[in-house]
Amino acid sequence: MDGAGREGGGYADGVSGPEVLAQPRERISVRRIGPADGGRLREVRLAAIADSPGAYATTLAEAAGRPAIRWDEVAEAGAAGSNQGTWFAEISGFDAGMVSAYRTTDDVVTMTSLWAAPGFRGVGVAEALVAEVEAWAVASGGVALRLWMVERNAHARRFYERLGFRVTGQEIPYEPDPRLIECEMRKPLTA
Repeated sequence: MDGAGREGGGYADGVSGPEVLAQPRERISVRRIGPADGGRLREVRLAAIADSPGAYATTLAEAAGRPAIRWDEVAEAGAAGSNQGTWFAEISGFDAGMVSAYRTTDDVVTMTSLWAAPGFRGVGVAEALVAEVEAWAVASGGVALRLWMVERNAHARRFYERLGFRVTGQEIPYEPDPRLIECEMRKPLTA
């Protein structure tokens, strides 16, 4: 295994994916980020931004330019507690995806940065990550899950609707391009 806990390499330079596609029956392991996972967080986040640059408010250049200490601070903050967290999905020792979430003062948990790596899409990675955030939110007293998605992303909307999220009617301009609109989706939680 390499220093990030992955056999066979994970991502080289944070932007390339595995050479072998995942099979639907392979076991997906989801775990919360550790306080020493700053380097791994950087690697996976850069891979996500490189793969889907229009999906994130941060550019690849901005993210790549952040100092290592900043990645370490984010990893440490997301490693414990009930106010924020980040989770990695792994399949066969490869990073297969990630998601982050944070709690607001109204006990709503906002999911951000959900990403399944190329080669690991359509095998349950995104569903497993959302389920982990939902379990964390319920265990810590969250009343709903929330996310903001670019309105024109019909594929993402169908995915989230299948998981029980509904559009609320709340809209905000998309930060990187205010001509686009982000719509809020929510899913109520029950203990």
